[in-house]
Amino acid sequence: MRQTGGTMIAGHWEVVVVGGRIAGASTAWALAPYAERILVVDASRATTFWPQQSTWDRSGNLAWAELGLLDTVLACGAPRTYGDTYRVGDEVVEREYPCEDEHSYRMSVSREVLDPALLAAACSRENVDVLRPAQVRDIAFDAEGRAGGVTVRHAGTDHKITCDLLVLADGRLSRNAGRVGAKAYRVVESPWFALLAYYENLPLPTDRSYFSLQDRSVLISTPCGDKQWCIALDRHQSLIDESGQHPVRSYDRMVRDDPYLGPAVAGGRRTTSVGGAGRLRMLRRPMSGPGWCLVGDVGYHLDPVTAQGTRAALVTTRILRDRIAAVGRVTDVDLTGLTDERDAALETEWAYTEQIVAPEQS
Repeated sequence: MRQTGGTMIAGHWEVVVVGGRIAGASTAWALAPYAERILVVDASRATTFWPQQSTWDRSGNLAWAELGLLDTVLACGAPRTYGDTYRVGDEVVEREYPCEDEHSYRMSVSREVLDPALLAAACSRENVDVLRPAQVRDIAFDAEGRAGGVTVRHAGTDHKITCDLLVLADGRLSRNAGRVGAKAYRVVESPWFALLAYYENLPLPTDRSYFSLQDRSVLISTPCGDKQWCIALDRHQSLIDESGQHPVRSYDRMVRDDPYLGPAVAGGRRTTSVGGAGRLRMLRRPMSGPGWCLVGDVGYHLDPVTAQGTRAALVTTRILRDRIAAVGRVTDVDLTGLTDERDAALETEWAYTEQIVAPEQS
């Protein structure tokens, strides 16, 4: 991966992408044909552990293919799943996914594997460079209020950079969204707490997933690499409050007591700690403004309980790519109307997730 040195930062970049994970890396890749120089500014270090995974189905496979990144994703080595064991209460059903075409399968990939692969793909473009670890300290605006540059802190030094387009892909907690004035206009509080850990050598099929829906909880096991599985638990906050236990203790107990996963885990080994987060807010922010655009969770965050976030991020990247491709270059592109286009494209995903998260509000 090409890493830009401190002496090469200053100057003008047609596009500055803040955030180098799924949305940011995919956007840098997708916009490369329409810009001379693209800089990706990412705050994390290469060795950072993210207790997250990415999951998608046929619609996600089509989205990867449309961006030209499906081969990169497949090279991550995650098995393709064509069905699942679905347990509700004590009833167990074996399901097969509809076979419409060669994209009719599900995949789950650890973010520690997927995100670096996407960033490496972006940097394989000759005009994309990455600066890491680095943070945006400030955003500069011209007299008309158009975003035209950033101040980046790297290796203890501030660097001023100008750009034609600033793309924010730095997640739902982005401070930079506030700096450009992108206030959330739709927020849904989630009562779910999501936890996961990775395991190896489980005596489970590699072409099927497992779902267990119980009282206010969802337990999921998915193969996500060579002899590697992710076991995730979505647990309603009310259950955590009633039990008085730390969520990690609930995770260990539920995995151990599950009639399908318990024996499998006893025969394998957990390779990571249990990580996760709770009470995440679904939110919508404007997708674009003068000189700036939001892609991924920073502008459109769906609760992970429905596993729709990856496709949503790719949709926002595609919408921005298509607007720029219609002109053929980044400079002077009109970004108005992107918010409505995005919201319409993702209305089904939002409505479904909101119904799961807060049915009384829908």
